[in-house]
Amino acid sequence: MRDQGTAPRRAGVAGARRRRPWLAWLAVLVAVWLTIAGCTAAEEPEQTETETGTTEQQTPAPEPEEPEETLAWGPTETELEEATQIAAQMSEEQVAGQVIVARYAGTDPQAAGALVQDLDLAGVILFSENIASADQVRQSAEAVQDAHAGSGRDWPAVVSVDNEGGIVQRMSGASGPWTSFGDFAAAGAAVTHDPGAVTDAARAMAVELRASGLNMNFAPVADVSIGAADPTINVRAAGSEPEVVGAAVVAALAGFDAGGVLASIKHFPGHGGLGTDSHHALPTQDAGPEHLQEVELPPFAEGIDAGAPMVMMGHIAVSEWEQGVPASLSEEAYRVLRQDLGFTGVAITDGLDMGALTAERSAAQIAVEALAAGADLLLTPGDTAAAHAGIVAALAEGELDRDRLDEAAGRVIAMQQWQEQIADAPGPVGPEEVDSGVSASRELSAAAITVVAGECSEVSAGERVHVQGGSADDWERFVAAAERGGLQVVALEEPADTSIRLVVGGGQAQGGDIAVALDGPWLLAGADAPTQLAAYGRNEHTMDALVEVLTGQRDPTGVLAFEVEGADPPDCAP
Repeated sequence: MRDQGTAPRRAGVAGARRRRPWLAWLAVLVAVWLTIAGCTAAEEPEQTETETGTTEQQTPAPEPEEPEETLAWGPTETELEEATQIAAQMSEEQVAGQVIVARYAGTDPQAAGALVQDLDLAGVILFSENIASADQVRQSAEAVQDAHAGSGRDWPAVVSVDNEGGIVQRMSGASGPWTSFGDFAAAGAAVTHDPGAVTDAARAMAVELRASGLNMNFAPVADVSIGAADPTINVRAAGSEPEVVGAAVVAALAGFDAGGVLASIKHFPGHGGLGTDSHHALPTQDAGPEHLQEVELPPFAEGIDAGAPMVMMGHIAVSEWEQGVPASLSEEAYRVLRQDLGFTGVAITDGLDMGALTAERSAAQIAVEALAAGADLLLTPGDTAAAHAGIVAALAEGELDRDRLDEAAGRVIAMQQWQEQIADAPGPVGPEEVDSGVSASRELSAAAITVVAGECSEVSAGERVHVQGGSADDWERFVAAAERGGLQVVALEEPADTSIRLVVGGGQAQGGDIAVALDGPWLLAGADAPTQLAAYGRNEHTMDALVEVLTGQRDPTGVLAFEVEGADPPDCAP
């Protein structure tokens, strides 16, 4: 929250009028005399007598200077200016590379390093195709850092990933030894009563990333989602209410910072209320300024106030700002971000290889337009070499101002220098911490499980249960969690205390005594079970937390953060 300050207390007018004039003049004279005496005493050096009877004058020691105040996202103004000066001393080819984070093909560490070396890139992002094992990821990160340092740059290179949790988590139990986390919707369900669980989960994820050689994560999501009608974000968002989303974003940012990893709030100015997926086409936000100010922008404002180092610009055309121009390429969008929301950190684009941009522009055109509009860091151009060459050519032709590029590169350099500092605070991490987040993941899931229908105290499933619905993997994970938690899953032809239906997208919602939505809670709109739960995830740790609730070991304390048609959930928060 912004500090609104406090109003100064006003002296009573009537009391002032009752003062006698001569007393007022006397008070003024005394105050002047004390001021002069104080100044004289301060200006005169202290005199001390020596053993020989002479006197020496001792000059008071100067008071220590107060440290320079940092910007909200980390570095000081001076550090930012120095980083910009470093950028200004780079060649055109070097500074063009310093504003690009590229994707690459395959799992060869040397390929990642060579790309950074050849084009002087700021760094790389890892996708599923780049991940074979924890050792291989660390080797790739080391190759990138070596190539970056080999060009004379003494700040860390960017080694980044999309690890939101849930359906967007490149480094998870599905791809290696990393901990799987639930969808960020779990953070929205938990944050009202247990923000610490959200922070701890983000910190645990950051520690695992840093133990794997990464230093940047494109999370948390700050979009306000409309739920079922939102094809792109839905459970990737914390909820449908700006206040809940903002609180979850702030809690997650604190965790990523504590874990020593740079975070990015996304997708400015909000993708959760749009029906078009920007991976394929350009969505348009036609809402007026009131909706933008009251719904879409508040979570970003809260994240900025909380010190988010990066804001990811979405490929979203906002009619109120510039008709048909994606925010990532819109000068007005960057003006709103900088001037209206007060952001001074790094503005990074969403992937420049997405369909919202590539249908009408080349990689070079996209890169130049984004930088000219106000972007600082370009994420995944469709053709990295062409984007780099396009930036250099735009500088030579006067299409792109060198000062604008130095400003962008300076912010990136200052941010990477800051990352080195925040990583020092929690101390070094080793490979043994790659799977250290299990407890934090389970605790967040447990804090998030929400009663959508039924009574808070009547969730217990008994000792023997039938389980139907979900995918084969969902069923196997639930059965394994049940065995660990003392719950017996029996065949359908055998007697059971309770019938449980796992509800997922495209699956059946009707039937059972307890219906559990593993995806969005809106899937329960057609359920008829007397007890209905939202779990916000399908991984083994979510299943463990669910079993704890079904066996009465934990109370379901989550708060429904999305609208579910016809639902009237009880208040189960502690």
